[in-house]
Amino acid sequence: MSGLEPSAGLAVIGRVGRAVLAKERGMSALLIARFDGDIEELKRSYDRAHALIMSRGGATSFGELRHHCAVGDGALYIVGVWDSEEHARSRWSSDELEKVLAEGGFPPPKSADLTILELHAIEPPL
Repeated sequence: MSGLEPSAGLAVIGRVGRAVLAKERGMSALLIARFDGDIEELKRSYDRAHALIMSRGGATSFGELRHHCAVGDGALYIVGVWDSEEHARSRWSSDELEKVLAEGGFPPPKSADLTILELHAIEPPL
């Protein structure tokens, strides 16, 4: 496929223009978690909790392939590409994640407005 090598877990199944159509060997997923509240406090607590998670090896071992944090509309959003919906749901419902977020002063995962979508295409490829 023209030299493109997707990350482990994603298989390139085609191209549309420059976009890579990807099919997860177990169905990749896009997770969007919205946390409402004081944006400045959410950013500070996110930074603390994220630093703790990264100091413990990050979330790739749980199936997260990409991670983004954004703010807008009175909320902080965590957006991640996961190797499967099952892994995303498992991590986001785990006591371990709730504990590490609490250590950083971040709201519990259960307080998020959570959306998980089937991932259809990725640009640029993972």
